[in-house]
Amino acid sequence: MVLDMAVKPAREARRIPVYRSIPRLSQNFLAEFERIGLAANCEVVRLDAKVLSPYLLVKPEHIQHVLKTNADNYIRESMFYTPLFRLFGNGILGESEEDWQLSRRTMQPMFTSRYIRSVTDRMITLINEGLDEAVEPARKGEPIDVATLMGSVVNKAIVGLVFGQRINPRQVAELAHASDVIVKAILPRLFTPFLPGWMPRPQDRAFAQAVKTFDDAMMPIARERAVQEQDDLLTVLLDREMPEGQEVPTSFLRDNFCGVYGAATETTSVALTWVWPTLADNPEVYERLVAEIEEVVGGGPLAAEHLPRLVYTRQVIDEMLRCMPVAWALTRGALEEDVIDGVRIEKGADIVISQYLTHRHPLIWDRPHEFDPDRFAPGRKPPHRYAYFPFGGGGHQCLGNHLFLAEATIAIASLLTRFRLVKATPSKVTPQLAASVRVKEKVQMILRPV
Repeated sequence: MVLDMAVKPAREARRIPVYRSIPRLSQNFLAEFERIGLAANCEVVRLDAKVLSPYLLVKPEHIQHVLKTNADNYIRESMFYTPLFRLFGNGILGESEEDWQLSRRTMQPMFTSRYIRSVTDRMITLINEGLDEAVEPARKGEPIDVATLMGSVVNKAIVGLVFGQRINPRQVAELAHASDVIVKAILPRLFTPFLPGWMPRPQDRAFAQAVKTFDDAMMPIARERAVQEQDDLLTVLLDREMPEGQEVPTSFLRDNFCGVYGAATETTSVALTWVWPTLADNPEVYERLVAEIEEVVGGGPLAAEHLPRLVYTRQVIDEMLRCMPVAWALTRGALEEDVIDGVRIEKGADIVISQYLTHRHPLIWDRPHEFDPDRFAPGRKPPHRYAYFPFGGGGHQCLGNHLFLAEATIAIASLLTRFRLVKATPSKVTPQLAASVRVKEKVQMILRPV
């Protein structure tokens, strides 16, 4: 299938010599990457790094072609997934398309909007238990480390909701630390996918030790199976059967446990860390947000029935994901030759698609660097379906999008029913690349009890 039906023969993509940008990429990857994205001018281009030359797609129509229109030709099995095998194996975040399909079918019941709604009250309780850590410093007017608080809140909520009592408090702390190590150590692997697996990379020892922490926590759960009914989402997965009645392999469970934990904790905690300095830098947005929460929730605690009415809160979350999509890029591999907008894509080519570039491109969005939640007001739509795709798109859209949106809404609304944001410093922060787009600076905030 082709996007451009013109009679002209397909042309070769223009090459951008990114090997010349290596010094700047090493100093500030995201700033230089955004410059490269602007230089692409929404064309299909190749990123010429000498040792590899993936295609870069920025224009929404091109992205739609790969993720939706001709998705069968573009699979997850690209060279960029291979370095992550030791952590995610053959699970939902692994490389194999076949294993991904099986994992998605198996775990789908855990992540439907209906199921997430059914556990909303439990999520509210867990998040408020995590926010209890802010009570004493807020009472004393002491600064709170935003990343630490958000990470703690999210880790406790996800472990409680997904794993129940299967992971103890000591393991929660160990997994949180291991996740932080992996997120930082993963970059040398992502940027050197052409190297053989046996070749040493920076931070290999720290990466291996962190993965072992995951193994030590997840393998006993995988071996346990559904021995007794527990109030957690993994009971759904543990009770599932493989096709043709086969027993669920322990390795399959371990790989998917790691994928669920990694995806559910890192993306949400990073997104919530971005929220508070952004609100401090946009006081008019903060005031509207507080006013909505006061009107909807009133003087009592947040409840499940309040969530559908928190419309502006959802707009803030959507705009936060547009400005700073924590999942900054995704990759695909071309099964067969194709043509996109007149450019030939050869069989086996690697494709890079970046939410970070598309969400912030001035040819796609008006005032792209301005934080404006009204872009997502009721009745307003993005300029194109694939101008905004924080959770991917097509058949490979992120399985946990409903969980993320519910958790983020609950965390913001719960905090603002109990506290007021006095200030966050610094309020203007810098994006820094890890496995996700993190805040470079250490951000502290002062809260006041309501």
